[in-house]
Amino acid sequence: MGGTKPGTLAGTAYAPGANAASGTGAGHRFARWRMLAGWIACLAVLLAMPIIVGESYLFLCANFLIMALFAMSYNLLFGKAGMLSFGHAAYYGIGAYTVAILGDKLSVGILTGLLVAPVAAAAAALAVGFFTVRLSGMYFAMLTLAFGQLIYTVVFGWYDFTGGDNGLPVAMPEWLLSATHFYYLTLAVVAVAVSVLRIISASAFGAALGAIRENPQRAAFIGLNVRMYQLAAFVIAGAFAGIAGGLRAPLEQMAFPSLLYWTQSADPVLMALAGGIGTFVGPIVGAAVFTFVNFAVTSYTDYPLLAFGLLVLLIVLFLPGGVAGAAEAAWRRLRTKRDEGGAR
Repeated sequence: MGGTKPGTLAGTAYAPGANAASGTGAGHRFARWRMLAGWIACLAVLLAMPIIVGESYLFLCANFLIMALFAMSYNLLFGKAGMLSFGHAAYYGIGAYTVAILGDKLSVGILTGLLVAPVAAAAAALAVGFFTVRLSGMYFAMLTLAFGQLIYTVVFGWYDFTGGDNGLPVAMPEWLLSATHFYYLTLAVVAVAVSVLRIISASAFGAALGAIRENPQRAAFIGLNVRMYQLAAFVIAGAFAGIAGGLRAPLEQMAFPSLLYWTQSADPVLMALAGGIGTFVGPIVGAAVFTFVNFAVTSYTDYPLLAFGLLVLLIVLFLPGGVAGAAEAAWRRLRTKRDEGGAR
């Protein structure tokens, strides 16, 4: 009569440990549902975009989606695995040329080309990554730049196959000439790709990449094959960059060598930094800043590069965690203050 049996109300439900665990679990479930609701709301807005902005700005919105996927593919490599690459545009351009070459040489449709583009980009990334992941730090970055420029030189000079500096046109089917149809195709492809990237980032593989980024020596000590994980991340990032490039070709109705040039590799770096490399949605935010602000300053100022450069400088100086990172930190501070006020 003096003791309390395990499983009774007094023995478990009001035990401090059980109560804390219950609260933590409820908090995690609420956070997951809130995140899911946020993604659904964003998808609803994107689906309604043809009604909101009309046909005139749909290609700009499609460009934003493509750049967001390009930035997210790079963020898997840089933000998740800590691998700074200066040649990521090579796989973006390979994806674009895959769609263009298949259509021009084999009369293959764009949808089939979009399926082949990530395979071709992943194959190229596997070949390059086999050599580059043997190095780290700036040596890795410079070697990726060298391989990227090598691929660019081949594409630029192979007139019979790639069109050389003239580029290669993409024949558009009748149904894709509509801005609305192309926008919805882009949205569908990007939505699936982002979902897969989310699964990868939240998986054990993503956790292993995070451990390697933080301390490669310790990760190797606990049994992780660091080079294999880095090579896998390099190939996966290249594949998703290939998907973005595959969408770029029909958007421009052309694949051209500048898509592979080293300056193009700066775009995902800037977008990831501006949005926040420490968050999953950071590259999407950075792509929005990069696309829409760049469009605005190009349209309404005489010095667009200067205006956009100043904006990026301000973000780097005053928001070192990026726009999304700063918003997430502000939200955490607000929740902390609210919880402390409730505790009182």
